[in-house]
Amino acid sequence: MAVTYDKIAYDEVELGLRSIISTEFSNVYIGNTFTMKANECIRIDLISSTSLEQATNYEQREYAINLRYYHKADTTQELVNKAVKGKIDRLRKHLLDNQVDTSNNWAALIIDEIIYDVRDEENEEDLGLHIAEYNLTIQHHNAFT
Repeated sequence: MAVTYDKIAYDEVELGLRSIISTEFSNVYIGNTFTMKANECIRIDLISSTSLEQATNYEQREYAINLRYYHKADTTQELVNKAVKGKIDRLRKHLLDNQVDTSNNWAALIIDEIIYDVRDEENEEDLGLHIAEYNLTIQHHNAFT
């Protein structure tokens, strides 16, 4: 007998997050790999999943996600820096406006931390690449049928 299962990690968490972001950032590439198209891109990396509560008819899990927002920009220029920080705040606000999403069974989306101007192997040779890193969690409620 084949095992039936719920497709949560990719379909409801990763694709759900991508879908929500794309409603506000329609001209920005969003995926699970760093692919710079134009001047901006967003990478969603699902890190882990932890059980919060489990019963015979439901389960609640917390999914940890690393989201990176990349900008090709010279942030040493004040107006460019202001624009980049504004877009980072815009993404934060858009995520907070969608903390609960019943179509993807999200009970809560929490932004734990935002790190500005990340410097690592992705941009060590490209000083014009600004990376903002959001560490967030999505609490997902799954009713068993």
